[in-house]
Amino acid sequence: MQAHGLSQNERTLLDVVGQHISGRVLAVWGAMLLIAASIGLIIGAPTATPLLIVGATLVAVLLLIGDLAAVPLSDGSLLSPAPALMIAGLSMTSWPLLIVAVVVGTVLPALLRKRLRRSIAEAGGRALAITFVAPIATLTHTTALPLSTLAGLLTLPLIGALVYLIEIGVGVVDGPGTWIERWRAQIRAMRWYVLAMIPIGGMLGHLWQVGPLAFIPGLFSLGFTQYLFRAQIALHQTSQDLEILAAQHKARGERLEKLQALSTAMVGTLDLNVMLHLLCGRLAALMDAPYGWAVLIDRDGHLQLMANHQLPITGDLEDQLFVNPDSYHGVMRRGRVVLMTDEYRHDLTPIAALDESELWNTVLSIPLVAEKRVLGVICLAFEHLRGLDAEEQRVLAAFANQAAVMLENARLFDELRHKQVELIQSSKLAAVGTFASGIAHEFNNLLGSMLGHAELGHQADEVEEKDHSLEVITQACRRGRSITRGLLTFARRQEHQRALADLTDAIDETLMLVELDLRKSRIKVVRQIEPVALTYCDLGQLSQVVLNFITNARDAMAPNAGTLTIGLRERQGQIELSVSDTGSGIPAELLDKIFEPFVTTKGSMGGSQTPGTGLGLSVSYGIVKEHGGTIGVESEVGRGTTMLVRLPILTEPPVHEE
Repeated sequence: MQAHGLSQNERTLLDVVGQHISGRVLAVWGAMLLIAASIGLIIGAPTATPLLIVGATLVAVLLLIGDLAAVPLSDGSLLSPAPALMIAGLSMTSWPLLIVAVVVGTVLPALLRKRLRRSIAEAGGRALAITFVAPIATLTHTTALPLSTLAGLLTLPLIGALVYLIEIGVGVVDGPGTWIERWRAQIRAMRWYVLAMIPIGGMLGHLWQVGPLAFIPGLFSLGFTQYLFRAQIALHQTSQDLEILAAQHKARGERLEKLQALSTAMVGTLDLNVMLHLLCGRLAALMDAPYGWAVLIDRDGHLQLMANHQLPITGDLEDQLFVNPDSYHGVMRRGRVVLMTDEYRHDLTPIAALDESELWNTVLSIPLVAEKRVLGVICLAFEHLRGLDAEEQRVLAAFANQAAVMLENARLFDELRHKQVELIQSSKLAAVGTFASGIAHEFNNLLGSMLGHAELGHQADEVEEKDHSLEVITQACRRGRSITRGLLTFARRQEHQRALADLTDAIDETLMLVELDLRKSRIKVVRQIEPVALTYCDLGQLSQVVLNFITNARDAMAPNAGTLTIGLRERQGQIELSVSDTGSGIPAELLDKIFEPFVTTKGSMGGSQTPGTGLGLSVSYGIVKEHGGTIGVESEVGRGTTMLVRLPILTEPPVHEE
């Protein structure tokens, strides 16, 4: 003990008490002591007989057991039979001993449960309740059996109500909301329990007065009632848990439906940019994220911003830079969904949106992994702090993997489309190249004719002779222009555009290129051209189809002469284009394969001296299919082949062309 002040142990005890006792708890204890002292002065304190001490001890033990067996409620309070035991205690012992028993029986189980602060408040509240109801019990319990009189029966509900109201009122001192709101909520939650326990408490007190042995069946009744309420609360809690699970299942189902709808929308297009904008925008809406962006790695390993959702970015997305590109590589190496709430959350931000990112508290990064290869990252930004449970992480990861596969397929399709364009261009040049000598010879003839008539016109004195020479030169120029236009139609390298056109022009321009070569091969051309309706098409592509058919027909009839028949007609709402020859025909075993790439009867692959790559019909098949048409073949070895194309008549541009 120090001479001045408190010892260390005393200070420690005061610190512990100070941590667990609030001003409201002190007020409860102060009111209880004041009322108890007043009652002691007014009605006095009975002498502590052995029977009263035994009764008080039994009440304390039963309170300890009752609080240990109490049912915890969702708000942290306990559903304890203590008030019923306190009502019984009014008939089992004197009120001063009952206060001591209540305090001891309340604090001891709290020490075992480590709820000291709440137990001190409960002990004070229970002791306060005893001081309120003790005078009423003293005045009405005029006989040995408290419930044997009308006054005892009538005051039992009053005593029980006071005990429970004070017990509940003190128990809701701390918590969310106002005190009166918490008190009303507890009353609603415990109303049936109170109505059951008040009569049981009165019955226990009555049975104690009958005899200690008669008290035992009453205890069984109390225990069984407590067990029933425990089961009811457990059932109610299970029902609430099931409702929560049902709500979570419903929310998860709705989320999965939205993800499935997003997957369906992505499957409906093979445009990589469209897919990424769909993915970024709808995923942000699904996760309630105000901002989002998608980053992919190109073939050279560089980061490219491909899509954004509500980011303040102007200019080309692919030219945007990032605050810390290495952070993306870290996310990709981990290959899993990552939630960032620290200072590193700004590292993934495009520099153009850096000012906006100051409002972000959370950034969610979702890697796009396809077959263990990371294609990129989807980032979502939130202005509020949020978590990410294991279920959300699993669903997002699974969906991101599926989306990555779709994006990889779209990327491969885009590459395939570019390769196909190059293949078509090569096929065009190869087809035109087979007639190059004839075209050069034709131009040579035209130039010779122009030069000869120019000299004649220069030497002529008569105006009529000069006009005649100029007319011949004009016709030669027009002929050369037609050939040049046909060559440009085949050789152009640009995006295909469809316009309203007459397929007769495709036939005329193609024949103008090849007619000299066909004459040299002694091939007679028969035109069976009928007027047809105009249709939306790419005339250059269809000219290539005609050229491929004519080339194959010429090669099939070489080196012998033959007849080439070109037909154009309108049948059953469709345009039919046919090219027939009297050549060698196609073997039956190849008829089902001729539209496959590199299948040919020419060149080294076909066992022939005639050059060929096996790409002409494959390219033609793709062009016709793109126009919504069909292509077929009829052939007989030794008699010839007929290629037949049917195209729809389109009076308006196709939807995908608009």
